Amino acid sequence: MLGFLSASLAEQLTTLSTWQLPRAGVLLMMNACENRCFFCANPGVTNPPPEMLTRWAKIAAWLGENPSLGVRRLCLVGTEPARHPDFDRTLALGREVGFGEVEVMTSGLRLAERGEARRWADAGVSTVAAPLYAAEPALHDAIVGRSAFEATLAGLDAARDAGIEVRVHTLALTRTLPALAALARWVRDRFGTRLSLAPVRPKEALFAFEQESPSLASLDTALAPIADLGLVGFPSCIARHLPRDSALSMTLYFKGQATSFVEACATCADRPACPGIVNAELPRARVRPR
Repeated sequence: MLGFLSASLAEQLTTLSTWQLPRAGVLLMMNACENRCFFCANPGVTNPPPEMLTRWAKIAAWLGENPSLGVRRLCLVGTEPARHPDFDRTLALGREVGFGEVEVMTSGLRLAERGEARRWADAGVSTVAAPLYAAEPALHDAIVGRSAFEATLAGLDAARDAGIEVRVHTLALTRTLPALAALARWVRDRFGTRLSLAPVRPKEALFAFEQESPSLASLDTALAPIADLGLVGFPSCIARHLPRDSALSMTLYFKGQATSFVEACATCADRPACPGIVNAELPRARVRPR
């Protein structure tokens, strides 16, 4: 994924065409993350050294390619781009060079500040992609490692009210799985969009992957009665009744994950279009060939 994100805009367009994904630019804005999620938080994420932050010169040069390419859609991704010191002028320059539809991957917390959602909308932000782990404040906050649910919700509500599409994603976690159906209904009713479910990435130094992440077999069973949910990053044999649907930034994130197939996949009718199984899941993978 880092190879794709570090590529020029023209190079990204070639890759996206190969992947049969929409024409867009994806700009990585590395910055400190506001949350302290148990599966991700480390000093490089929550308190990165200054040299790790994406420099304005690099941002401006990357955006400067667009007048000759005419791309309308821009995704701003990274460890909380909305708190990057150059976020506002990135939006301004992005609009100046022709990006008219901007998707921001964000915690949603900055949107809770007075007037922010309207400013984003006026600057061309059309979609925000934000994580929620439960419709219950205590459970969500336990995942993100801080009291953030109410502010996150206020920010996403403000975005919705400003006319920005709110795309919510969550992770397949053992501790939140029983509340997943309720979260999916809640997202549909509150934002009018489909919740996206993604696999958690293993990080051995931070958490016990097999304890915190349900196996594919158990997840397939748990998802059987759930609707109003889209999947991203899972093999095609998991919850075949659910669409593969997420914000573009999330789709691209999982395009960069290393995947493989197991022996049972050879006879599966889904194999030609299947993204495969994330390599970390292979030791316990039990797929259901069709």
